[in-house]
Amino acid sequence: MISLTSILILLAVLLICLILGVPIGFSLGLSGLLTILFTVGDQFMIQVPMTLYKSLSEFVFVAIPLYILMGEILYQGKSGERIFWVANSWLHRVRGGTGVATVAAYTFFAAIVGSSMTSVLTIGKIAIPEMKKQKYSKGLTYGLSAIGGSLGILIPPSIPLILYASLTNTSPGKLFMAGIIPGLILAFILSVWTAMKAPRGLNIDSSHSTSDRLRNTLKALPDMLLPVVVLGGIYKGIYTPTEAAAVGVIYALVLTVFIHKNLSIKDLGNVLVESVKTTAMLLSIVVGALVFGAALTLVGLPKYLSDVLIGLSVSPVLVLLIMNIIWIIMGMFLEVVSILLITTPIFFPIAMAMGFDPVWFGIIMVLNMELAVITPPVGMNLFAIKSIMPEEPLELIMKSVLPFALFAVLVLVIVWIFPSVAIGIL
Repeated sequence: MISLTSILILLAVLLICLILGVPIGFSLGLSGLLTILFTVGDQFMIQVPMTLYKSLSEFVFVAIPLYILMGEILYQGKSGERIFWVANSWLHRVRGGTGVATVAAYTFFAAIVGSSMTSVLTIGKIAIPEMKKQKYSKGLTYGLSAIGGSLGILIPPSIPLILYASLTNTSPGKLFMAGIIPGLILAFILSVWTAMKAPRGLNIDSSHSTSDRLRNTLKALPDMLLPVVVLGGIYKGIYTPTEAAAVGVIYALVLTVFIHKNLSIKDLGNVLVESVKTTAMLLSIVVGALVFGAALTLVGLPKYLSDVLIGLSVSPVLVLLIMNIIWIIMGMFLEVVSILLITTPIFFPIAMAMGFDPVWFGIIMVLNMELAVITPPVGMNLFAIKSIMPEEPLELIMKSVLPFALFAVLVLVIVWIFPSVAIGIL
């Protein structure tokens, strides 16, 4: 029997903590602990650390700090800059070439770092000034960087997909493969839109000779091979996604320290410090969410909702629509990891009861998370652009980004109506 009082305590404590500005990981953990204490008393508390130890000991969790470390190495090693200038040197002569090159750079970099904000801070730092120099409108410039950066959480390797895999026991390799086509569709739509909306009559920069293009391409070729090494090995079954992360870290170190020499051995200390900070922040949320999920299971909310919906014969389409609306609303106020960790323990059992494919459902969820990083007031990519262009009002950046959210919604609808777009290659 579900305990309504326990659910009220859970939600009330969580809401109060969030209003008071308590970090999300501690908010989730505290609300979960108090609910467990109220529901079954302190005899169950010994199970909490045992549950955390068991969950965090899963092999797939090792991938998270490794992908974060790989992204930090490539970020500080200027890999994104090399990729952008290659794309720009080949595409700058066509209308919208700089914008299309920006999309291409975001797509490649997404397949390297798996983080939307890192993508914006890396590619946007070069692409935004270049697009402004080419007289692109502010709306197109900022909107393209915000939505382009969101590819980092859809195109593998993707940290949200790894978290979803660990919470639902879904194959991370299948999730990675399923995210590729939707990500490429979004990149294609953005490229077409950019070519249509780019300013006309620009003086074409002829400084890029064929020899310059080839030189830039050869210089960046090792960077562009990294997604092939990481994803190709996963697809061919040579190594698991976690092992691929380790391979990627080694590759990134060789690339930045020994080939391009953008990083020295001394710089690696700062790389490790920044990676540990990011990992600690992320895993604090994971720990809190695991306690929160244990409390949800204890009070019986996921099973209760599944039984009610099945008993009422509610249409699966309507249920999924409600989930999408909830994700979009939460995305306005919370960041991606928090939304995923809060809603997955509730929504996933319902989705399975409705007969949804777990891989397809994971891609639907992450497509909604793309909206979360670009929708105000707390879309993280908006603040990343603000840090690049501090002179611009945040309101202008928010206004510029909103129309591009429709492209993410369009891809979401395509994957929803045609599931084979995501899972057809599995």
